[in-house]
Amino acid sequence: FNLFDPYWMDPEYDVYYRLLNAGIRLPASTGTDWFVCSGNRVYAHAPGAFSYASWLEALHAGRTFITNGPALFLTVNGAAPGASLELDGRGVLHCGVRWASHYNLNAVEVIADGQVVGREAFASGSRAGVVECDLDVRHDGWIAARASGVARDNYGQAVYAHTSPVYVQTGVVNPRRAAAGRFFVDAIDRSLAWIATKGRYHTDKQRDDVAALFRAGRARFEALR
Repeated sequence: FNLFDPYWMDPEYDVYYRLLNAGIRLPASTGTDWFVCSGNRVYAHAPGAFSYASWLEALHAGRTFITNGPALFLTVNGAAPGASLELDGRGVLHCGVRWASHYNLNAVEVIADGQVVGREAFASGSRAGVVECDLDVRHDGWIAARASGVARDNYGQAVYAHTSPVYVQTGVVNPRRAAAGRFFVDAIDRSLAWIATKGRYHTDKQRDDVAALFRAGRARFEALR
């Protein structure tokens, strides 16, 4: 998931978190695209001898963090991003976040199912440190870490970093899943209305083909409700 790209906005994670709450496992990624080279980067943990194939495998597995400078590392009960922890019902998980940054950071947070469950704030900034917290888990979900600062890099972009999630399986459905599914169903319905009334296509068949793709996606999200 291209979690952050445009340089004119501060990071905004709402859509990504909703997709994760819907039960869709998406590694955090990013890229420079048309923007300044190396403005945003994704780092992937690929142990052993490096190769392009091993890097792609690490990216696909979700062993990543994205950043425009700070290095950010997460463990949950010793497991790194991309891992899936199996619990027999509820349990307490220990989360640890470590960071190092050339620019000062003002907040480092642990995120569970889109909610901040652990936070350390630094009014005067921090360039390295560790945050730890325990999390009482009662249902399926995900845990990630993020960092932010008021400082701007050389391109005027807010300093940030975000890890991919560690996933948690308990056998109890995430209570946020239905609302996440509804969010995307509503968004697709608005898109279908636009396709039907405002979209310009060479033929009616093209319009129908595009609408069919949206309806197929809608059915997937509808099933989550």
